[in-house]
Amino acid sequence: MGGKEKSYRKAQKNRRKNDPSPREIERELLRMQGLILCENCQTADSLYQPRCPNCDESNKTHYPNKL
Repeated sequence: MGGKEKSYRKAQKNRRKNDPSPREIERELLRMQGLILCENCQTADSLYQPRCPNCDESNKTHYPNKL
């Protein structure tokens, strides 16, 4: 029983695999607002600041050459 795999089941599995994680969605929403989530202290700060004001971590997404 159930030897054939149904096409709608395959589509559901593929959709789940291709969906971005909630974390990626959150980052994209913050980026649209001009904010970035600091990897070190997990606070949202301005995308255009070269360093995080809380923990002094460098902003590598907007300034990739700065250390």
